[in-house]
Amino acid sequence: MEQDYNLLIENLKGRRYDEALREPVLSDGFENSSLPDSVKYVLESMQEIDVSYAYKVYNNSRRIHEIINRALTQRNISVDYRYQGALKTFTNILLYGDVEIIVLKKDPSPKPHLDVKDLGQTLMDVLSEDHNFKSIDFSDKTRIRIIAQKPTCEIDILPSHWVDTPDFHKTKNEIYRGIVEYDFVNTKVKKYLPFLNIARFNARNEHTDGSLKSLSRLLGTLKKDAEDAIDLRDSEINSLLFAIPEEDLKVGREHWLGLLPLVEDHVNKLIVDDEFYASLMSPSKMEKVFASQPQKRESLRKIHESLQTLIKDLKRDLASIGKSLEDQIEYSGL
Repeated sequence: MEQDYNLLIENLKGRRYDEALREPVLSDGFENSSLPDSVKYVLESMQEIDVSYAYKVYNNSRRIHEIINRALTQRNISVDYRYQGALKTFTNILLYGDVEIIVLKKDPSPKPHLDVKDLGQTLMDVLSEDHNFKSIDFSDKTRIRIIAQKPTCEIDILPSHWVDTPDFHKTKNEIYRGIVEYDFVNTKVKKYLPFLNIARFNARNEHTDGSLKSLSRLLGTLKKDAEDAIDLRDSEINSLLFAIPEEDLKVGREHWLGLLPLVEDHVNKLIVDDEFYASLMSPSKMEKVFASQPQKRESLRKIHESLQTLIKDLKRDLASIGKSLEDQIEYSGL
C-alpha cells in the first residue's frame, strides 16, 4: 500500500507543534533539505527533541505531583515518587511528552495488590477534582492517563510499590530497585527494574553514537502513524532494539538509513522464531519482554509491515536521486 508522505509529515509536524511559537519545531535539515519526502520523514522522526521542552513537561508533572502529595498527606498515605517513560531516555516523539509519574506505596500490607488498587482509585478521585486537565482516563485500571495543559502534554500516573532485589540490599543503589505493575482488568502482575533498564539503554546509545535512540524514535513514529493500532509500549520497543548486537549499530549518523533492513530482519525473527520471541530480555536482563504476552506478536507483525513498506518507498525515492540506503545521506540537525 502506497504511503501518503504529505499526510505523515503533517502528523509529524503536529507532534512537534510549539503552542507558544504557534508553529512546529523542526530541524534545519528538514527546512533546508531537497531530499524526497519519505527520506525527510524518516530522518526527522529520528531527530532528538530539544531538551528545553522536557523542562516544560516536568513542570506540568511537578504540579500534578504537588496535587497528589497534598491529598495523600492529608489521608496519611505514605508514598515515594519516581519517573519513567520515553522522556527519561529522550526517545520521545512528542514535543511535550512522554513521561510517567510512578507513585509508590511505602510499607505495603501482606496484600499489596489491594493497597495499589486502593491507591489507584484514590489518585483517580483526587485528580478528577481538578478541572485544569483536558482529560483524565483510568479505563485500563493500571495507569491513569492525563492530558495536561499549558503546554498540552500526556502524563501517566502509575500506582505501584517497591520490590527490593538482592543487588539493592547489597549496594543500596536505587538503580537495582524494582517496581510492580498490576493489570487489574486482565489480572496480571509485572515486576521489573525500570531504572536499570533506562540506565543500560542510555549507556548503549552512547556506545552506538546515538543510533539506538534514533531507531527507537522511528519505530515509535511508525507505531503512532499506523492506521491500525499497534500495542507496543516504548519500553518494549527499546528492549527489542537493545537486543540487536551493539557492533551492528555502530555506524556514522549519515548512514543510519542503512540500519533499517537490519531492524526489519530483527523484528521478523521475533515474529517467526518462537524461542527468540519467548526469550527476549529487557536491558536489565531481569525480565522477559514478550514471554507472557503472545498477543504482542500481532503488533510486531504490524510494525514489521510498516518497516517493509517504508524501506521499499525509501529505496524507490533514493534511487530517483541516484542514492541507496547504504549511501551517505547528509541531514543537518542529526
